[in-house]
Amino acid sequence: MRNSALILASFLCFAAPSYGDCDITLRWDDDPPYFMVQDDDVVGIDADLVREAMKRLECGLSFEKLPWARALRELRDGRVDMLSGAYQTPEREQYAHYSKVVGLVSPNILFVRRSDEGRFDLSGLRELLESDFRLGAQINVSYSDEYSALVQNPDYEQNIQYLSRRESLWRMLARNRIDGVVASRLTGLYEIQELGLSDKIMPSSLVVSNKPAYFVFSKASVGSEFVADFDLVLQAMLDDGTFAAIVNRYVCLPGGSGLAEAQADRGACPLAIR
Repeated sequence: MRNSALILASFLCFAAPSYGDCDITLRWDDDPPYFMVQDDDVVGIDADLVREAMKRLECGLSFEKLPWARALRELRDGRVDMLSGAYQTPEREQYAHYSKVVGLVSPNILFVRRSDEGRFDLSGLRELLESDFRLGAQINVSYSDEYSALVQNPDYEQNIQYLSRRESLWRMLARNRIDGVVASRLTGLYEIQELGLSDKIMPSSLVVSNKPAYFVFSKASVGSEFVADFDLVLQAMLDDGTFAAIVNRYVCLPGGSGLAEAQADRGACPLAIR
C-alpha cells in the first residue's frame, strides 16, 4: 500500500512459525515499482517483500493479475487472499484483516503537465474540482478521505474522468485531455519515466494523502493469527535490513525515509527519488 508498536526485543530470538502446506494468493497488476514483469517473473517491491515473507513462513505463494476494483471483490469473497497498497477504510475493514507493520510511505500526490505548473490554484482537491480542472482517477481507488467524500457529490462528477488503468491516464494528461492524475509519488515518477513522459508531466506540490498503505488479507480465507505472524516476519525484515535492500532494488530512497541506513549506492539505483 505502504507503524508497528511491536517490542523490538522480541525479534532478537524470533523464529518464524511454519504453516506447512499453506498457500497464499497475492493480487498483482502492472504497477511499478511495486509490481512488474521481468523475464516472465512477477517482481517489484511488494512482490519481492511478500515472496520473502512467505519463504520465512514456509508458505506457498501464487500471483493473480487483477484490476483493483475486481481485486477488492475477490478479496471480500475469499477468492484472493492478499492485496498490497490498500488504504484503511471502514468498508474494507468489514472483510479484510490489515497488517500493522508499515515500512515505506509514498504519499499520494497530484501530477500535472509541466506547461500548467502555475495555471491552477493547488490548495486542495475541492478547490480544483470547483474550477474547470479535469481530474483523472482510477475506478474504485481511494486516494484520501477528502477524495472519497468529494466523488460522492454529483456537482463534481463531470470533472472526473475514471479509467481502470493508470497508463491511459498518463497519456491523456500528456495529450491535454485531462489536467491532473493522482498517484503514489514513487509509482508516478517511475511510470512517467518508463513512458518517456518526464519532460511533459511532473509532480505538483499538492499532497492528496500521506496516509500509509497496508498489506491486507481476506477474512474469508485467512485467519488473524496468520496476519499477526506475517507482521512479525515483516518487522524482522525491517530490522535485519532485508526490507530496505528489496526497496533499493527498484528505487533509491532519500535520507529520512525510515530506511536510509540500508541504502544502496545511489549511482547503482534504477530510479533516484528526491
